[in-house]
Amino acid sequence: MPKNILDPDYVIGVWASASRPALRTLSKGAETHTGDWVQVSRLGMPLTNEAVIPIGYKDYWNALTPYQELGDTLLDNFFFNPELALYMDDALFGSAVPAFKQLRIQRKSLGSFDFGYGKDGLYGLKGNPALNGTALDDKVFGTLLLPGPGKARSVDLWPIFHTGAPNLPPYQLATGKGGNPLAPGKPFINNFLPNGGDMLRLNMAVPTTRRTDPNFSSLGLVQAAVMGLTHPKYKGNRSLEFIPNMDGFPNGRRLEDDVTRIELQAVSGVVLAAIGLWYDDFDGKNPVSTDLIDVLSYTTGVEKNDIAFKRTFPYVALPWAGDGKCGGTEVASTAATLANAQVGESSLLNIPKVVAAVYPNPIREDLTFNVKSQGENQIQIDLYDLNGRKISTITTGTVYEGENSIQAKLPLGLANGNYIARIIDKNGSVLQNVKLVKVN
Repeated sequence: MPKNILDPDYVIGVWASASRPALRTLSKGAETHTGDWVQVSRLGMPLTNEAVIPIGYKDYWNALTPYQELGDTLLDNFFFNPELALYMDDALFGSAVPAFKQLRIQRKSLGSFDFGYGKDGLYGLKGNPALNGTALDDKVFGTLLLPGPGKARSVDLWPIFHTGAPNLPPYQLATGKGGNPLAPGKPFINNFLPNGGDMLRLNMAVPTTRRTDPNFSSLGLVQAAVMGLTHPKYKGNRSLEFIPNMDGFPNGRRLEDDVTRIELQAVSGVVLAAIGLWYDDFDGKNPVSTDLIDVLSYTTGVEKNDIAFKRTFPYVALPWAGDGKCGGTEVASTAATLANAQVGESSLLNIPKVVAAVYPNPIREDLTFNVKSQGENQIQIDLYDLNGRKISTITTGTVYEGENSIQAKLPLGLANGNYIARIIDKNGSVLQNVKLVKVN
């Protein structure tokens, strides 16, 4: 069991990638894929590639693993000084994107700290005894979070995407800090895991906020910070307490979390404000200034999914039917309607007789079809090229209600490339097409 709701031993990092063979050859209508598998895309934190990595470097970023990315000074600079921030700064290109008018970055927080593009941020404190024992102390994490001058966002944007935030000052809410952002405050996040670059980090010790909770918010951890600073239940102390939405993005991700809005707010300095580095119009008394309200109330205009998410697994909404206006009408279903649906009926939700998957894929010679059948069916599996020409029949046989495993072999001498395995029933009706990739 975790020691508390921010136990650092319960932090995980998640990322995924897609790869393909290095060489594709087209010759007289035939397509072959050869060479080593090469990573062509990846995903960790939502919108990293879309919102932070510049166009000219997206392919480069996609080809790396998070472990290769950590310490890449070229990529680090895009987080230290994000391009998006140029359009949230009136001294630069703030007027170029009117929709960002509410989003502005601290240029003189607490009268002296400038987080503008290419500025020093908190680096001016380097070596100051005030940093002792904080996450910015070289003796704690080295120069990880305060690497040098001109890297303004190394203390907020870079760790959000690359390490997560530790439960140490200054990464605690301004509640209880008495105006000093470097003092201990109210803990509200610990998803620190400096094991690699861009990953979606999640502290699994944090309780979930029920979707029926009146405080549940699509603003995720941003809303948790707001409640920790303003709600009477939490703002009067700096004790560790579960605040609703502490389980929200960027501490993991829930379906409802509005990641686009949250990341735009983060680029505009909302994390800095939450820990006590208030916006430029702070009057020394009330941190809830016009600039802070503007950032927190900023909206992209999309506040919810077009269909409400479900309250039980798998939570995602039922897809729109493909034959309706702009995608059709939502169709409610029960176990009975699913069981009774038949292929060929005029129904918005039909269940196919057979659902098949194949592995391994890509294939050298031997392959297995995992076939889920709605009942006993006679099937035949034929192999076609991409021009629709039948090559051979791979196998025939009977499948029974439930899961079936069918072993088969590709024809000898089959060239590398893409093919289609077509599953048909005894009447010749096509039940499913499965794409196959043949390799050496």
